[in-house]
Amino acid sequence: MSVRSFVHSAPLLLLALTACGSKKPEADPAKVQQLAKAMANNPPPFAGMRACVTADFLQPSMSQPTLLRLAKEEVPDTPERAAWMNPPEVDVSYARVLVDATDEKLRRQAAAEFLSAKAHLVYRVDMVNVPMALGVKELKRGAVGIRAIGYDPTGNPICVKQFTVQNDKAKSNWAMQTSDKAVIDPAVAQALRDDLKVQLLAKIDQLRTAP
Repeated sequence: MSVRSFVHSAPLLLLALTACGSKKPEADPAKVQQLAKAMANNPPPFAGMRACVTADFLQPSMSQPTLLRLAKEEVPDTPERAAWMNPPEVDVSYARVLVDATDEKLRRQAAAEFLSAKAHLVYRVDMVNVPMALGVKELKRGAVGIRAIGYDPTGNPICVKQFTVQNDKAKSNWAMQTSDKAVIDPAVAQALRDDLKVQLLAKIDQLRTAP
């Protein structure tokens, strides 16, 4: 090959090498289903498990409903599994791809990311005591009990931390003052649900930055 031909071919060769090197790994989404099923059916013990720390909260995360969907298990129609208390903002992007996408290549790439993660953190809502947010006229500040559960790459629990999220106090007072009728205004209930989501995401941010 002449020097001139090499000079003109070099950019094309570099582009081809770059394209080959940038190809994303792929894996079988069925293996994600197996791992997600192991995680979903392997809750932490009631005692003896270490508390999750800041480093654990920096691991890829997802809600319990998302984990159940990845495992292809039924998501119960209960307040604990409702979308407004399990927002997609807590889900790592590749989990959303596996749940929502139909493109098989994207799903296989997302599966590879999932399976290569060193750990995952699952937010599991255990207790929902938010009557006004559910449209029930019981004038009290809403509170939600949550467990953050860390899992290793084989689906075994490695840490757990319990915490509570409450409606903003001022928002709760506004809702109670506004609710002077026999039933809770749907707009008030929705405002309280929206606030709980805000409070949850703020709490997670706090856990991710705690010293």
